[in-house]
Parts: sequence; structure tokens; C-alpha cells
Amino acid sequence: DWEGGMGIGDVIFRVPGVRGAVGALQRWYRGRVESELRKYGLRYDDLLNEYDPEVAKVLKQLPPRELELRQKRLQRAMDLDIKKTYLDPEIAAKEDVWNPYIRSRIAVLKKDRLEKQISDFQVQQVKE
Repeated sequence: DWEGGMGIGDVIFRVPGVRGAVGALQRWYRGRVESELRKYGLRYDDLLNEYDPEVAKVLKQLPPRELELRQKRLQRAMDLDIKKTYLDPEIAAKEDVWNPYIRSRIAVLKKDRLEKQISDFQVQQVKE
């Protein structure tokens, strides 16, 4: 920490124009990611690492239909990549690239885990 409790990020964001530049960079990057995902008919959450414990747990809890749709999107993307082609733009436009079907469930898992930790801590404090 810098003097006064500010981190380097706080100092950098106080420089005039930096916040706007970072925002523009974020919008550009998000647009590029969305464009690439649409080419293959994928959602952002389809790319999350299924070996991550939280993602793996959520995948086990997904409704069978949602899991099937995910598998089909991934298979289609691999097929398109092998064939060096892209999804028809009309079909690609129908996909909600940013649908947080996994991330939203991970947020619930984290919230539940935090609530349990707080509860366990409070119980432990009462016992002492």
C-alpha cells in the first residue's frame, strides 16, 4: 500500500483520462470476445474450465437439457474449427453469448459457502 492506504491501482485511476481509456479498452475487448464466440456459436460460460472444482460442481447440477445444449455447442464449435469455417451469422445472432448459466450458479455456491462459514464461525464463538 502507498501512504494513505491507497494501492497502485487507485493512484493510476486518479490520472486524468486513464479511467476512460480503460473503459474503452474493456468495451473493445468485450466486443472482440463476443465476435469470436459468435463465430462458433458459443457462450462465454462454455469456455470455463470444467476441471475447476466450482465449475465441475455446477455442471453436475445443471438440468440435463442445459448440459446437452452445452455439449452440442462445444461439439459444433470443434467441428466448425476443424472445417475452418464459421457459423451462419443469422444463427450466431440468436445465441446469448453472455448468458451466465454457469457463472450465476457459481455465485450462488460462493454465497452459500460464505454464509455457512459465517454461521460456523458464530457457532464456534458461542461455544468458546
